Amino acid sequence: MYEENFCIKRIKELMEKNGFTSYQLAKQSGVSLSTLLSMFEHNTQPRVETIEKLCSACNISIAQFFERSSTDLTEEQAEILSLFNSLTPKGKDMARSYLRFLTEND
Repeated sequence: MYEENFCIKRIKELMEKNGFTSYQLAKQSGVSLSTLLSMFEHNTQPRVETIEKLCSACNISIAQFFERSSTDLTEEQAEILSLFNSLTPKGKDMARSYLRFLTEND
């Protein structure tokens, strides 16, 4: 059998971290169970669209999926990052200023 590729290892790692079975990940992500099982059984590379769906289900970005040295964000951190990313540039500056204020006065 071939050595598992990075994507398959990473998907399994995320499943374990999130407590997902293959079925639960399929349901949460919208990727069919047969697609997931086929990837695992045949050690095939998932398509970009599949990775995007799996990342969404695990509340991480695609960059985090491929970043070997980063740790995954908690749900709370992911929510904050998502909210921050939806802000205008002015809003982002204000949010950073407010966070600096909070850390200096904590």
